[in-house]
Amino acid sequence: LTREHTILANKSLALILCAVWLLGFCVLLFRFARQYRKAIRSVEHYAEPWDERTNTLLKQVQQQTRRTIKVQGYIATSVESAFGIGVIHKRIILPDKDYTEAELHYVLLHEYTHFLNHDTVVKLLVTLFCIIFWWNPVVYLLQKDLEQNLEIKCDLSVARTLCSKERAAYLRTILALMKQSDRKHRIPFAAAALFRTNADAAIKERFETVMACSANRRNRVASAVFTSVFTVLLIASYMVLPQPQFAAPKSTEPQAIDFNSDTAYIKQDHVWEYWLCIQNEQPIKIKKEEADFYQQTGLEVVKE
Repeated sequence: LTREHTILANKSLALILCAVWLLGFCVLLFRFARQYRKAIRSVEHYAEPWDERTNTLLKQVQQQTRRTIKVQGYIATSVESAFGIGVIHKRIILPDKDYTEAELHYVLLHEYTHFLNHDTVVKLLVTLFCIIFWWNPVVYLLQKDLEQNLEIKCDLSVARTLCSKERAAYLRTILALMKQSDRKHRIPFAAAALFRTNADAAIKERFETVMACSANRRNRVASAVFTSVFTVLLIASYMVLPQPQFAAPKSTEPQAIDFNSDTAYIKQDHVWEYWLCIQNEQPIKIKKEEADFYQQTGLEVVKE
């Protein structure tokens, strides 16, 4: 009776914990879906498609990156920083500001590179991961570090397509647009923004990373060669397993007979029977399977 009561108590506790997890999962998933849908609807209802000049610059960006994906562009008055949003239907949202042609080019290049790197997909998957494991506070550190890591990755991808002067102009554009953003604004976590307000330390880290990026082709070739050699050595290390070589120990079992290819052989007689012939011992009749095994170990098969 006591055992049955313990089992029932454990089942009740497990059901309660599952119910709590499911409730938290549903609440967080519903809240995220509502916020995400609200952001998409705001773009569809309150933003306007951008002009032909911006479309022309986007085509130049696509030619520069040599990769073409379908992106819709909008102008919105309620945002202070450009950002990209969407996984299937990709959209770049620009604030209603007067950009110079160079500034607009770099803004589009940055947001377009986010889509090339699939950053919005990564953010969405991380968000869903945090929703599933909402009870673990450690998972929320992913969101904290992911934002900066993706921005640095995007900046480096852009920097590799630019020369030194263009990288400096790219950084000046980010800095100038950041100074113009004098009020806070909320951007969905699933969106990829050019920058976020109150992030001076993060912006400084991005600047230092971009300026340290070398456009020297030799460095890239050396890195590729080093990576290739390391990969080949890693694969080769699993193909060869060095082992020490030593003679097999003699058997300590009573009536055991030690033999090898020098002192024994297999004899096959005229009736296809197999005999194990050991030096100074009487022949021992064995089965064909045993004969095949001994042959694989190096014993010679002699036919009469």
